Amino acid sequence: MLVAAIDLRGKWHDPHPFWDASSETGAGGDAARLRADLELLPEIAEAGLSRAAKDISMAGILGTAVMLAECSRIGVTVDLDAIPRPDGAPMERWLGAFPSYGYLLTARPADAEAILARFRARGIAAAVIGACDRSRTLDVLHGGVRETFWDLGQEPLIGCAP
Repeated sequence: MLVAAIDLRGKWHDPHPFWDASSETGAGGDAARLRADLELLPEIAEAGLSRAAKDISMAGILGTAVMLAECSRIGVTVDLDAIPRPDGAPMERWLGAFPSYGYLLTARPADAEAILARFRARGIAAAVIGACDRSRTLDVLHGGVRETFWDLGQEPLIGCAP
């Protein structure tokens, strides 16, 4: 499974594609809350709930999913409708967003709910947004239509797969 965890308690840092959920002008920037939110990641790893994770970078959600897939030598199918996003955020803008707190994690189906529960307990939106496979492609589902977004067998993105 592919899990997305994104802190939606923020706002756009216009005119840039940054979703600010950590500064004083974003979601309040409480240092203790931010530290505790970051602690979730090593806790999840140490509990053996996820074997691979990547922060959502300037490449946006789909570009980050391609990076994660490339480095893990897997394929991923992402259901765009399952991605947590702020109310009123256009899908196109959100897919290119760089959230101050956003992560993609892989999980076994049996462990996905435990991961989701940890993020939700901290007020962080989390959802299973897709599945991992051996295809080496990033496929996107939207409105019942499936399309290949990136084929790592044809073209690497960052060129650092094992």
